[in-house]
Parts: sequence; structure tokens; C-alpha cells
Amino acid sequence: MLAIAMMVAYFLFLLAIGIYSHKKTKRNAEDYFMANRSFGPIVLFFTLAATNFSAFTFLGFAGKAYTDGMGQYGIMAIGTSFMAVMFYVLGKKIWKIGKEKGYITPGELVGGRYGSRNLKLLFTVVMSMFTIPYLAIQAIGAGYILQMIFPELSIKIGAVAVIIIICFYVISGGMRASGWTDMFQGMIMVAAMIVAFAFIAHSLGGLGSATSAAFKIQPSLFSRPGPNGYFTVKIWLSFLILWIFCDPMFPQIFTRFYTAKSQRSLKTAMVIYPLLISSFFLLPVLIGVWAHGTGIDVANPDNVLLLMVRNYTPSVVFSFVIVGALAALMSTADSQLLSLSTILTCDILGKKVRYSRVMTLALTVFSILFVVFGYSQKAGIMGTLVSTTFSGLVVLFPTVVATLYWKKATKWGCMASIIGGESIVFFHNSMPFPTFGFLPSMVALAVSFALLFILSMLTFEDKKV
Repeated sequence: MLAIAMMVAYFLFLLAIGIYSHKKTKRNAEDYFMANRSFGPIVLFFTLAATNFSAFTFLGFAGKAYTDGMGQYGIMAIGTSFMAVMFYVLGKKIWKIGKEKGYITPGELVGGRYGSRNLKLLFTVVMSMFTIPYLAIQAIGAGYILQMIFPELSIKIGAVAVIIIICFYVISGGMRASGWTDMFQGMIMVAAMIVAFAFIAHSLGGLGSATSAAFKIQPSLFSRPGPNGYFTVKIWLSFLILWIFCDPMFPQIFTRFYTAKSQRSLKTAMVIYPLLISSFFLLPVLIGVWAHGTGIDVANPDNVLLLMVRNYTPSVVFSFVIVGALAALMSTADSQLLSLSTILTCDILGKKVRYSRVMTLALTVFSILFVVFGYSQKAGIMGTLVSTTFSGLVVLFPTVVATLYWKKATKWGCMASIIGGESIVFFHNSMPFPTFGFLPSMVALAVSFALLFILSMLTFEDKKV
């Protein structure tokens, strides 16, 4: 009952923020979509962090550590630290150009550089197509969480209910509601993870005892490549590259670069980001690894963190962590939903707020369909994301970095890069081919860079004429 009460209070507070934001938001595109580019360093940091924390943080992250060990922390700690550098390298240019030209979407920036509507639409469609599975995964995560409280509730029914709640407050307040709820949810999720870690460690006799017990059961958890041989050097390197290059391509991250009040806000947020993230990500990894020393039955690795919290903390802590886990995934889902509706509306239909609300409803329906028909529990949260969203979005990186920093880049090079790279992603999912020990996304990324360079060099003279 306590978990239900805290969860209801949490949902009501989110809806209240949405309603309040609705009253504060003007009915123009700049305010609804960009919150008037007014986010200072604290709000910007929390909205970036909360947006990047997701169902993966509380579920898939600990689950992967449970199956494959401490190597999961290395790729996340190092990858996220360098990812923050990439945020600033790309973000400062995106912010500057967006402010000068009034851009709202990623497609406007890419298409605007080359004066190509076709490139803008291609970029927008690909970014949207590969983000929808990520949005649906957040809802699936919510279904797992709600099932811990209501065992008789179907995961998919719980997922659909959460999507509908998110849709309501996103439609109500736009970017301002998303930013404010992200700040609130970011604080909750960080506090919940710290409290969970502290109580579990205490219940298991302290950090040393918990770690020692897991080591006795499965020593290979504490070395690479892990008990299943997953984290080879090539796979480890693949994930580092994937996090660094893929995350800035998330539409919910990209569009937030536009919302910064100043470059100083962006820089400050980027300095804080790796300091918190690199330490924060150690907690779910250790909890996932410690589960081996407890002997608990883990049928689904994605649930291991919640099982540990339920078994080794008081009910009030379990209830709080349930809310924290919901905050992690809902803060990502609301940002994704708003960003997708923004880019599809502005790039295809025009910068009209009323169109965005219709698009938000349409995207909600698509997400529900993916939840019902497209998710495979066998692949799990991480497997689904790596094979769909992460692989598809990393292909966009060469186009963005070339648009910002390479004068010889052309629209033909960018279009070939995107189409060629995404073709590799598609064909590998349908007809797997050798990847030489790397993740398939690395092959797609290499092809994308090569096509960008070759086609741009071949067509650069035409551009000058």
C-alpha cells in the first residue's frame, strides 16, 4: 500500500507540473518547443542527466552487470565521461547556430547548412524511426516495475498506462514542463539509487562482505571478459565508441543543446555531468553483481535491482526506489516524446503548437503498438536498444560532425552516409553478416564515415560552382 500511495503522489505531482507549465507557456513555437532558450546550468544539467537516465539505468544496466560482470561499469564510466566532452564539442556549435538562425530541430541545422529539404527530411525520419523503440522500452520498463507491485498486472498493460500519463503532461506544458519535471525526477532517481545501495550494502554486511560473497560464487564477474566471455576487447571498445558518438544523436539530447541560456550554462552542465554519472553508474553495477552472492532467484536479469531492493531493504525504501525507477524512465520518455513530436511537426508540418499536440498523440499510438507487437523479452532491454536505437542513431554522427566542422562536406555525402549506414543496420538485423568481433553498429559507423568522405570529395567541386 505504501508503494501505491507514493506512486500515486508522484504521478499527481507530475500532472500538477504539467498543468502549471501549461499556464506559464505561451502559445508560440519558441516558448513551447524551446522554453525560450532559457535553461540555466542547473536545470540544463538535470534535464540532460534525467533525459539520459532511463529504464536501462535501473533495469537493463544492473541486469547486464548480473549476467556479464563489472566490465559493464568500465564501458559506462569511461564512455559517459568522454560523452560529456562530445556534448560540449557538438553542443556549443549547435547552440550558437541554433540561436543565430532560430533553429528548433536537428534536421533544420543539418538541412540548413546545405540548403537541402530532402536531407532535412531524411535526417528527421531516420532519427525519429530509431527513437520510437527507445521510447517504447521506457514504457516496458514501467510495466516491469508496476508488475512488482501488482503481480497480476500484465507488463504491457502497465506500459500502456504509463505512456498515456506521459502523453498528457507533455501535451500540457511542452519543453518547460519537460525541463521542470526532469529536474524533479532527476533528484528523485539519484536519491533513490543512493538509498537503495546503502541499505543493500548494510543488509549484506557492508561493501567488503557483499563483494566477497559474490566473488566466491563467481570470480569471473570481476574481470574482463566476464563469465560469458562477452566483454572482449573489441566489444568493449565498440561500446565506448557507441556511447560517445550515439548519445548526442538522441533527439531529446540534441534539442536540449538549443535550450541553453548561454554557452556558459552548457559548459557548466558538461563539467558536472561526468563527475556525477561516473560515480552514480557504479551503484547499479555493484547491486547486479552482488546478487550472485545472495542466492536469490533471478528469472529475468532486468529485474535484478528491484528484486535486491525488495529482499534487502525496508518497505519504505523499496517504495521510494520504485518511484525513483519510474522517474528514470519517465524523464527519458517524456523528453523523447516531446522531441520527436517537435522535430516531426516543425520539419514536416510547420512550427505550429497545435500540430505538435496531434503528433504527440500519434507517436503515443505508435509507441503503444511497439509495446504490444514489437518488444522481445528474450532480447531484453539492452539487447533491444543496441540492435535498434543505438545502432541506427550512431550512423547520424558523421553527418552532424561534418556539418558543424568540415567545410568540404556536401549534401550528397551526407545523404549517402545516412542511407549507406542505415542499410548496414537493416541488413544485419535481417541477415546477419560477419562483424570481425565488433558490434554491428561499428561496421555501420565505418561505412557511414567512408561514404561521407568519398561522396563529399567527389561532389565538392559541384558545390563550389
